[in-house]
Amino acid sequence: MEKSNYTLGELIFDIGCLLKKYEETMIENNSTAKLLKTKQVLDAYPILTQYGLEQAVRENKIPVIKRGKLNYYDSNDIENYIKNQKVSISNKECISEKVKYV
Repeated sequence: MEKSNYTLGELIFDIGCLLKKYEETMIENNSTAKLLKTKQVLDAYPILTQYGLEQAVRENKIPVIKRGKLNYYDSNDIENYIKNQKVSISNKECISEKVKYV
């Protein structure tokens, strides 16, 4: 095996490149995301029911990580799912027919 002689400057430059790649990877992976168990998801997001969560997983709307009998969910995936469920309603649809003609 042949030894390569690096100067100190080259070595520091290579370390800097490795650190930059690591930093970019951490930003892409969004290191603030947390993995939550099913119970934790239901506690943190009361808008979701266990049935609704299971149905979203079956329909591939929410990715799940299975580890034995436990399911883990990425908090960012849950938040994106909830954001995608929003529906805008126009003012005409909000007023019931009885109130409209009184």
